[in-house]
Amino acid sequence: MEEGKKLILVADDDRDLVTALSIRLRAAGYGVVGAHDGDEAYSVAQENKPDLIILDVRMPSGGGFSSIDRMKHSLTTRNTPVIFLTAFDDNEMREEANRLGAAGYFRKPFNDAEFMAAIKKILGV
Repeated sequence: MEEGKKLILVADDDRDLVTALSIRLRAAGYGVVGAHDGDEAYSVAQENKPDLIILDVRMPSGGGFSSIDRMKHSLTTRNTPVIFLTAFDDNEMREEANRLGAAGYFRKPFNDAEFMAAIKKILGV
């Protein structure tokens, strides 16, 4: 990856969404790594030390909530901001995301401009 580029991990079991988001984020100047389930997201995060993690709430092998909990207990990723991206939008999930320290919570389909603005703000770029 190019020096100075912020790295984002996109973890979602919808492979088409990971591909589409990766293309969009790369076009905006970010580096991107992908994962398709909770265990893979954890492993990729430990190996690559991303600057931001985008997690689906419901994925095989550990959804977003269990993944963020594991990542918050790792020295490598405990301070990495997390944005949840989900098809579900209920108050309990939002409250759980906030309790776990999420930096953002977006419902699919999401507003691209708002999503990209949130990423920019979180990464301070």
